[in-house]
Amino acid sequence: MEDDGVRLEKGKSLENWLNDHNGTSFPDYVSEKSERPYPERYAEFKQALLPIHSTVEKGAMAAGAIKWMEKTKKIMKKCDDTERKQLLKELIESDPIVHLNNHGQGHVNKVIEKVSEILHFFDHGHLRAYEGFYLLCAIQLHDIGNVFGRDEHEGHCKKILDEKGKPFIPDSIERKVIQKLALVHGGACNGERDTISFLSEYRTIYERKVRKKLLAALLRFGDELADDKSRADREGLEQGTILEGSIIYHRYSEALHTVKIEKNEMDKLQVCLAYEFDSDLAIQKFKKNGKDKFLLDEIYDRTLKMERERRYCMRFIRPCLSLDSIRVEIIIQNAKNPYLFDKIQYTLEEKGYPSDPASGSIKGFKVDIRSGKEEMQHLRREWRLQ
Repeated sequence: MEDDGVRLEKGKSLENWLNDHNGTSFPDYVSEKSERPYPERYAEFKQALLPIHSTVEKGAMAAGAIKWMEKTKKIMKKCDDTERKQLLKELIESDPIVHLNNHGQGHVNKVIEKVSEILHFFDHGHLRAYEGFYLLCAIQLHDIGNVFGRDEHEGHCKKILDEKGKPFIPDSIERKVIQKLALVHGGACNGERDTISFLSEYRTIYERKVRKKLLAALLRFGDELADDKSRADREGLEQGTILEGSIIYHRYSEALHTVKIEKNEMDKLQVCLAYEFDSDLAIQKFKKNGKDKFLLDEIYDRTLKMERERRYCMRFIRPCLSLDSIRVEIIIQNAKNPYLFDKIQYTLEEKGYPSDPASGSIKGFKVDIRSGKEEMQHLRREWRLQ
């Protein structure tokens, strides 16, 4: 008989929780045929992926360089001088080689940490051990396709799963579920960004229900929350070795020092984001997709994206849990005077008639908030920055 879900106690990792379950929590397996307990299968799968995780960022850069070279050769061969000049200019401004922030084991561990934090607040509908196995395997797999290049990286998971996972997860049905969970953590399916809806509501696998949409939403939103300073290449920023078009991604992660879930004054759960950076970064322009952008505007856009993901993922996570808002605090510290700082605060939540926050401006949520350019002008005026 299938067991009920088991609460993940606060402060405990989903990995440790999985290890606490015995064989009766999973489908039957035959030890005489060298079949391993499911927690051991996960541990072995995780270990097998470590060498690939350590090369994800390098692989993505190499793939980007190869793609850039191929496009350049095509332009040089087929276009006339006028068209060639314009196309090469557009290619250079598109930042085709991306210096990824951390997408390896450190990021995977952070996603597990954030998914575990979400699960700590579940009121009911707690995960079953078999579901936890699928979720953890998908977390290990979700970003590893970047080793073949950033474009459509979700779709590269199958190749790695079949090559590295088959010895530990020999069942093709189980591998297919893991692949699908990793596939829908981002990107698009058949041109549709509502990727989770392509999964069945639940599926009985070996007489056990697996809530695929719930698991996919947990992975997707946990991934969204796992973008803090642990992902930044701090040494690369200090040494100036990060490509110009990628610096803003690392500066964003470096500025985000706290991501946590807590209850607000109305006793409702909210995501709290805390950023801090110096005024010299606030008045600096960074390149992104060939255009200039302030770090503050990048933070605004990324928090709006997180709000969109919150609304989307909650569709599949409720009624187990409801995260109702995102609370943002941004501290801009005077680079020359430690006693001076500027604070920006806002809350993103659903109010009034529904609208898509990603399609509008941050000023749609807080009219008097300053844009990156306005903040730069404000700091220069107030602090007499040059």
